[in-house]
Amino acid sequence: MIKTTFLTLLLAMMLVSCKSDRTVAYGEYAQNVSLNGTWQFLASNEVDENEILSGSYSAWDTITVPGNWDTRKKYSEFVGKGYYQKTFNVPDNWVGKHIRIKFDAVYETSKVWLNGKLLGEHVGGYLPFEFDITEDAQIGRPNSVVVMADNTYKRGAWWAWGGISRNVALLADENIRIVYQHITSEPDFDKGSINFIIKYKVENKGNTSLTAHIVPQIENVHLDSLKIKIDKNATAISTLKFERKLSDFKLWHFNDPNLYQLTSQLIVGEKLADMTTDKFGIRKLEVRGEQFYLNNEPVRMNGVNRVHDHPDYGNTEPDHLITSDMLDIKALGCNFARLMHAPLSENLLKLCDSIGFLIVEEIPVWGDDDPQSFPDNPLTKQWLKEMVERDFNHSSVVGWSVGNELRDPEGPWEEKALTANQYDYVNSMLDYVNELDTTRLKTYVTITSYRKGEIGSEPYEKVDFISMNSYGNAPLLAQKTHEKFPGKPIFISEIGTGQIGPAPAGKLTDELVGYLKELKEFPWITGISLWSYNDYRSNYKGTPASGFREWGVVDEKRNKKEAYFQLKKVYDEWHMTPSLKSNQ
Repeated sequence: MIKTTFLTLLLAMMLVSCKSDRTVAYGEYAQNVSLNGTWQFLASNEVDENEILSGSYSAWDTITVPGNWDTRKKYSEFVGKGYYQKTFNVPDNWVGKHIRIKFDAVYETSKVWLNGKLLGEHVGGYLPFEFDITEDAQIGRPNSVVVMADNTYKRGAWWAWGGISRNVALLADENIRIVYQHITSEPDFDKGSINFIIKYKVENKGNTSLTAHIVPQIENVHLDSLKIKIDKNATAISTLKFERKLSDFKLWHFNDPNLYQLTSQLIVGEKLADMTTDKFGIRKLEVRGEQFYLNNEPVRMNGVNRVHDHPDYGNTEPDHLITSDMLDIKALGCNFARLMHAPLSENLLKLCDSIGFLIVEEIPVWGDDDPQSFPDNPLTKQWLKEMVERDFNHSSVVGWSVGNELRDPEGPWEEKALTANQYDYVNSMLDYVNELDTTRLKTYVTITSYRKGEIGSEPYEKVDFISMNSYGNAPLLAQKTHEKFPGKPIFISEIGTGQIGPAPAGKLTDELVGYLKELKEFPWITGISLWSYNDYRSNYKGTPASGFREWGVVDEKRNKKEAYFQLKKVYDEWHMTPSLKSNQ
């Protein structure tokens, strides 16, 4: 174990804080240079990419990154390829460092060139990707990065906002760095302890093998260091396990979202090579029989779905918007939802960590005709892996979903799915979740659970709870689901009876209000989530002439409808039931 005095000395040399995304400088160099801001922009499905790479960009339009081109009137209906270009300089003191360029999200398929060289491609519009540009970046001379974003691919009823929708940055590292630290902190209520597991992935880009020490610290608690050996040009994974008294910590709960901070230093010899910090909460959401238990107490949690959409911001999710939205959703009495059929923005997850909102995250596989819903699909596995690795430390994330409104193509009903083997897809993806994360709940959203006939290939046994959407008689359909698949909790992941209508007069139907109240009486219903919080832009069938689907309790500008106050009254009544008084 490295001596405490040495550790203290190193800590004294650090700045006050250091974030896991390396946005703060420490040591002798800044590790992060933002490339956000003004970029050159060209929207064209006809241009020759070779000409773009060798041409001038001065005649192009300008656009702000992060952003979506379709928030601007002149590009509001453009579908296809948008080209972005920016000239940047690498800091002079990055000589000898390993340099990466990272994109937090580009919708939906993308290519990236640096100084005319293709770095690579990425498919998937909601998750980060990066390229090592150590050999290609020029120090002392300007560099030109060109990005192609194509928003042709579309799933679901939400708008396929195009462009570089989240941050872009240059990152610098030593030969060795911490790729991630994944922390699990699971309470054992019988023993009165917490089992901590920290899994580290470390990368060595040097030409010699290295032995390093990882020195972790939770708040002011010093932990044993972890010795790790990494071969040259390789990665290594190592795990630190330890136990602490439950009474020494405060648990994370939707009413009391306590967070702790894990800081880990990577030390080679006596030199600090890297340091990373993540916040986490200590909580346990589990299924026992037909109920959810949060921190050893039975809970029923309601929610509302939220579409990442705003006419001014597209799906870029600025801090002020998500703060306003999520605090308002909490004020409605909501604590639990999927929110959206795609990986959520990281700033939204951090906010949910801090306010106590529980989330099931989902990859964007949607509907019975989704072309990605075939077994062992490498692309959907990539999406799931990217999402789990990015979001592992978020205490708000309590489950993973592998798709929405999927069905058995061999079922005995009259309707026939357009895509075969959707439940073979679900089976393979639920198995893959187990490879990535065994600490969270698993589900998918079914639209066949309440239909007549044999169980067939529906992977009922592999999910921890059943998620079902209902735009009909939800209590009746929920009862049918319960009869067909007893013994597990059911979450009504979407509920509605039609579009609510525009603000301010749009309201929930009396029928829907009755359904919401009736569902409260079923003990195996663990919660409901209305579709949706906000109206959202769409060109899906049934969208009103306004261009916004009016399913929300607030409109696209967040003006409240009568439906908002109806929903709040219903959820307040849920929270007043005797069985929930101690938990809500």
